[in-house]
Amino acid sequence: MISALCVDDDALSLDLAKEFLEDPDELQVDTATSAKEALRMMSEKRYDAIISDYGMPAIDGLAFLRLARQKSPDIPFILFTGRGREEVVIDACNAGVTFYVRKGADVKAQFYELSHKVKQAVARRRAEDLVRTAKQQDLMALDLARIARWDYDVFTGLYRFDDLLYGLLGTDAERECGYLWAQDDYVREFVHPDDAQKVSEFMAYGPGNIPLDGYLQMKHRVVRRNGETREMLVRVGKAVDSDGNVLKLVGISMDITGE
Repeated sequence: MISALCVDDDALSLDLAKEFLEDPDELQVDTATSAKEALRMMSEKRYDAIISDYGMPAIDGLAFLRLARQKSPDIPFILFTGRGREEVVIDACNAGVTFYVRKGADVKAQFYELSHKVKQAVARRRAEDLVRTAKQQDLMALDLARIARWDYDVFTGLYRFDDLLYGLLGTDAERECGYLWAQDDYVREFVHPDDAQKVSEFMAYGPGNIPLDGYLQMKHRVVRRNGETREMLVRVGKAVDSDGNVLKLVGISMDITGE
């Protein structure tokens, strides 16, 4: 069920919106006759989307958008107005309106479009929320296990690290001026001197022996930026195109010191 808040200073427009948009199985609509009233209602109830007229007294639709986004930064906001001036459309897009729907003579058609836009916007936001949630859970799981990700581009010859790997190495992207590394630079800066040759040889000759659906594994020591030595378990696989050509190497690194 989608909960929408429809805002318009015209009571007849609100009655029409509620009549045409509400669906007992999909969409529930609350109404407000001013942006001020709508902001109060947003403080008392969570809404999935906002539908707002543009030309309202005191606080117009775009000013209301900015205030609403202060309360709920990602909430879908559909501007529903009879104003069709080009500058209004441009201002709406610049302000971050999710969709712009014009009021017209065909009442049934305009509310059909409005209903579709509301459902589309909410579905997109919910999908984005799921992706963000999954990423956060993945990050927490990786951090709990202290597993970092990296990849190696065979065309550029550069490694790309993630923040967790930098954390294992006792540094961060700002200090290292980014996430990209040449192999020799990484070995020189972080690999323990006694393991440097082993790591270099592994990366030079090992990838050719990686099974298509498997990986190779090795252990080596690293020296963190504070001088501390840690032991890492490294697994390396490969990503290939439809012809079996290697596009990049993908790897994970895990701190196993003391295990």
